[in-house]
Amino acid sequence: MRIAIVNDMTLAVESLRRVVAAMPEHEVAWIARDGVEAVEGCRRSVPDLILMDLLMPRMDGVEATRLIMRDTP
Repeated sequence: MRIAIVNDMTLAVESLRRVVAAMPEHEVAWIARDGVEAVEGCRRSVPDLILMDLLMPRMDGVEATRLIMRDTP
């Protein structure tokens, strides 16, 4: 399973990345630091799952999820 990580906190990103990397059947598809990057990431490569933070700069996780589901469900 290809998993995207979207979070503006470096510690959270690294923790989630390590958990995903520890499971050989999963891989990190890409990492985004805010909702804008997440929407762009999905336009380039749609992952199987997104681990999305809710509170981020530029665009929050709720708005990013709405745009992702509208454009690249």
